[in-house]
Amino acid sequence: MRQILFGPDTRIDAQAAGQALTMAVGQLDRRVWAMLPAPLWLPTPENRQLHRALHTLHAYVDRQIAEHRRAGPAAEDLLAMLMAARDGTTGAPMPACQLRDEAVTLWAAGHTTVAAALAWTWSLLAQHPEAAHTLQGELDTVLGGRRPTPQDLPRLRYTRLVLAESLRLYPPTWVTARTPVAADEIGGHALPAHAVLLLSPYVLQRHPAFWEHPEQFDPERFTPARAVGRPRFAYFPFGGGPRRCIGQNLARLEMLVVLAMMAQAYELRLVPGHPVEPEALITLRPRHGLRMTLRHR
Repeated sequence: MRQILFGPDTRIDAQAAGQALTMAVGQLDRRVWAMLPAPLWLPTPENRQLHRALHTLHAYVDRQIAEHRRAGPAAEDLLAMLMAARDGTTGAPMPACQLRDEAVTLWAAGHTTVAAALAWTWSLLAQHPEAAHTLQGELDTVLGGRRPTPQDLPRLRYTRLVLAESLRLYPPTWVTARTPVAADEIGGHALPAHAVLLLSPYVLQRHPAFWEHPEQFDPERFTPARAVGRPRFAYFPFGGGPRRCIGQNLARLEMLVVLAMMAQAYELRLVPGHPVEPEALITLRPRHGLRMTLRHR
């Protein structure tokens, strides 16, 4: 994700920024679910660690922005696209603070969610060898052992179905929130202004009213024929409406390419006896990690 955002960078400060990102996400995980999180101004060891990590991240992104400004239009990464974006009304570019915040947000969100989604996908394929066999057959036919090109991606039909079903069963963003700016009513329930509404893709995407045999791993349920009549928001792993995840297309592309490259080269098998269970933090991830063995195909 860092290279997509900023381009290739092998300097030591890039490694330090990656470590700072991991540290910051871990601290935020703990804060989100803490009963009484310490105020950020309180100099606890955890808060000092978080502030150091954020300082490292912000300094790194600021340097990247400065270098991109010097390079001009030569850069072809995501940060360059953000810098080239203009307000549709005023024609003004993003303010410096917004540009930095957008870059950090994309980096953090893309780092954690894509990793979690791919982990669950490997786990599900290892538990359903018939689906793994179908996936590998498609990859052998379409790619024949080479790297996927943009022209190949639309032909990876079953690969997309596998990812869609994995995101249904284990959406990395397992809960999301919305806040009404004014008082409203939904289904006879009064909603005060500024209430926090929690919406769970994990719950709705397993609801038997919308999904046949909802606990089963069945990629073919996402074929057009079987999706007819399904409510729009029975499936929303990236949220929905005007505030849906800004990085959803990039995330889907990343997952598709990584899955295609890995699955055509390796078979991944779960280590017997290692527990696989979800842990609901900021993202839904395997509580004990995944222990898997790789075998060359």
